[in-house]
Amino acid sequence: MRRAAALLALATSLFAAPAAVAEPPPTYYLALGDSGAVGAQAGRGPTDEGYTDVLHAALKKRHPGLRLVKLGCPGETTGTMLRGGICHYTAGSQMNAALAFIKEHPGQVRYVTLSIGVNNTNCFLKGDVVCGLLGAGTLLTELPQITGGLRKAGGETPQYASMTYYDPGLASWATGGDVGKAVAVASVPVVDAFNAVQQTAALANGFKVADVNAAFATHDFSTQVSVAPYGTVPLNVARICTWTSQCSLGDGHANTAGYRQMAGAFRRVLS
Repeated sequence: MRRAAALLALATSLFAAPAAVAEPPPTYYLALGDSGAVGAQAGRGPTDEGYTDVLHAALKKRHPGLRLVKLGCPGETTGTMLRGGICHYTAGSQMNAALAFIKEHPGQVRYVTLSIGVNNTNCFLKGDVVCGLLGAGTLLTELPQITGGLRKAGGETPQYASMTYYDPGLASWATGGDVGKAVAVASVPVVDAFNAVQQTAALANGFKVADVNAAFATHDFSTQVSVAPYGTVPLNVARICTWTSQCSLGDGHANTAGYRQMAGAFRRVLS
């Protein structure tokens, strides 16, 4: 009898369901910024083909279970990111929403990327110099508030990265004749100054910098390539025409190919 009971107990233990193993808490990639952060394209608005989507897919291979959280807002400036005014956030602004998310998920935010500031100064492209200068002033004061605030909230756990911007003004070379060529050349130092502010605010607050500007070969007027229907143009112009909609539609948003290039620039600085 005792032997039968012992055998029954052994059989029960062999076939019993294994104890449940608790899954580790999820980790997050927090994507912040303007229309670029939500993959907006000409005539399409936000998409799932932006640099954040491509980057998330690549990072998820290294970190299974990584979740993408997009908080970006098309048209966002540094000012509206800090104080709200364009997109609706329960917390009042994109910045507040980001800080709240980080606080609610301590130690779980693995990556934070940021693309913000171009809407502060895009009136330069429309010829409004005063507007552009005022926008540059707000960028100088507000961008460090954003990068510094995010770093303070997240601490050492996340990897942080922002980006340099490409130059949609180069499209004038392909579409504006001799005057357009002069405008294109003149646009490069303006973008360089803008990117210098971006890099300073990033590096001062522990952000790495994805050099999207270099990926688009912004300074390369020497290498000549053929791009239909514009003919032979410098490499930097060719990349603006093929990786954005600026030449064809007057819309500086990247297309799917351009967003892949942007994601590649971020991958090179994130592990």
